[in-house]
Amino acid sequence: MIRLPIGDIIRDSFKLAWKYKYLWLFGLFAGAGGGGFNIPGRNITPEKIEAFKEWFLAALAMLIFVGGLILLVMFILHVICKSALIYNIYQVHTDGAHSLSAGWDFGLKRFWPMLGLILLEVVLITAFVITLVGIEVVLFAIALPLGFLSLVIAIPGGIACLVAIVLTWGYAERFVTLEMRGVIDSIGEAWALIRQQWQPTLLMGLVKFAISIAVAVAMMGIGALLLAPAIALWFASKPLAILYGVAIGLPYLALVSAYFGTFDYAVWTKVFLHLRAPVYAAEQGNKAATLAPPTQEPPSASPPVFE
Repeated sequence: MIRLPIGDIIRDSFKLAWKYKYLWLFGLFAGAGGGGFNIPGRNITPEKIEAFKEWFLAALAMLIFVGGLILLVMFILHVICKSALIYNIYQVHTDGAHSLSAGWDFGLKRFWPMLGLILLEVVLITAFVITLVGIEVVLFAIALPLGFLSLVIAIPGGIACLVAIVLTWGYAERFVTLEMRGVIDSIGEAWALIRQQWQPTLLMGLVKFAISIAVAVAMMGIGALLLAPAIALWFASKPLAILYGVAIGLPYLALVSAYFGTFDYAVWTKVFLHLRAPVYAAEQGNKAATLAPPTQEPPSASPPVFE
């Protein structure tokens, strides 16, 4: 009978697990105990571990590359579809010609200004959050009571500023799309519109927020009913339960997101057109308010205009 060096095995196993941390990913999914008895220890050599490490790192790099490429494509589609959706909603609202191809073409033509808006919004929100967090950290470092006291102002104030940014950029997207404005010009006009019409804007925002909560609760309830069979299947066949959940859950989420995304854009496009109606009427020389901006030809695709 072979006498195992149990102490050495335990010690070396601890060292290996600590040194090759990339193996933790496999350990997370493999669990404890399971298949450890099926692979004789003598077959695990440092050369094999290094070879596997190289393979794993190459596979991980490929996965990151493919994932990044997919995210980039999705982001580009996001930019194009913003203008396309606003344009087609406007066309429907004003009984104009609208189609999938027309919306797509218009989205392509307004790609650069919309991209500039999105990037500026990300930069602004990121800088604001980092600055606010930094100030809070400093205040907590100075005195704990001062830090807690500052939260009373920072939390509601921060939320109010973020809401103002989001609402301003919502109008700016429509200035870019419907009035062919440049990036900076759209932001300035949107902020002026917010200041002038903050009450209807805020009221609509509160109503939309309440609707969003109600819809979310309802959709979660429906989703739970649709996925209830997956719970029963889980005890009989876990792979089948997962397959059912993915097959039902993903299309359901896609349909709900598509419908209420369109609803949200339609609401804010209509709000924008109503708030801008007096301006359109004045520019067109009509006494009666109109919901249509002056006719303008979409500009050709070009880099963002920072005016």
